[in-house]
Amino acid sequence: MNSSLDNEENRSMELYVFGENHFEKHHLTSLSQLDQKIQTDKKCWLNVHKSHDKTIFEDICQHFDIHPVAFDDIDNLDQRPKLEDFDNFILIVSKMLYTKSDIHHLEKEQVSIAFNKHIVITFQENEYDIFDPIRIRLENPNGKMRKLATDYFAYTLLDTIIDQYYSILEMVSNQIEILEDDIVSQNKKIELADIYKQRKTLQEIKRSIWPTRELISSWKKSDSPFITKKTTPFVNDIYENTVEIIENLEMQRESITTLVEIFMTNISVKQNEVMKTLTIIATIFIPLTFIAGVYGMNFEYMPELGWKYGYISSWGFFITVSILMVIYFKRKNWF
Repeated sequence: MNSSLDNEENRSMELYVFGENHFEKHHLTSLSQLDQKIQTDKKCWLNVHKSHDKTIFEDICQHFDIHPVAFDDIDNLDQRPKLEDFDNFILIVSKMLYTKSDIHHLEKEQVSIAFNKHIVITFQENEYDIFDPIRIRLENPNGKMRKLATDYFAYTLLDTIIDQYYSILEMVSNQIEILEDDIVSQNKKIELADIYKQRKTLQEIKRSIWPTRELISSWKKSDSPFITKKTTPFVNDIYENTVEIIENLEMQRESITTLVEIFMTNISVKQNEVMKTLTIIATIFIPLTFIAGVYGMNFEYMPELGWKYGYISSWGFFITVSILMVIYFKRKNWF
């Protein structure tokens, strides 16, 4: 472990030192405290974020002699999820999805996990994370995380990230069902943008889960000394989970397509109803317009023009024709 001069004392790092019969939790503010707290005969989890310190990732990588290429992947927050095997560390780059309020405000954050036989380091963009269940499990002296190697701990972190995809997919599925009910029942006005919000969420999941499956496949094939055989069944399990998520994702995408078709069909039906109403009204006025046009001609000798009851009779004829046409349309079930 390289020693480094730490001039800043305002950093925030979370360190857990643990073993089968040992557990410590520390909140550190400087790199110099790491050497004092880390025990080489115990396992460690160091969690750092760059919310308040933009150089902490670089300093941590230099402190633990993490390869510069790995640092580039960690520091590039648009990096595609992947696994890289280095001499002294294995690096996993993943995407964490979560919602703080509702499904319409999906948060996406890169989480990088670097581990060897002694330590697991997680690099996060922000303070917020979804690892509280892991912190609770870590306090349990009888749990697997205390007994198994660091690769199992790295697996639990990645598994927690992937499990969150299930939660988001379930929320999207519920939203799609609500939208479908509202569109069919027409009790609530639905805009096409409401449907495409769900489609955008599914696209975000797809962009993250497809390379994550490749990441886990690389883990399964790795012969790194930092990966133990005891973790293999667990890694196989999260691989199957990613495949299941991808299948569910495709099902939800098909549901979105069906929803758009129902939405457009409803619009067409409404337009047809409007056109039918306008057509019926226009049809009723056709004979009336014809009669009005005939008697609007400027001929001198038109016998009805001099008739005392001509005006009243014409209105009676107009009304009778209109009523007869409405009765006819009713019998034909045109409206």
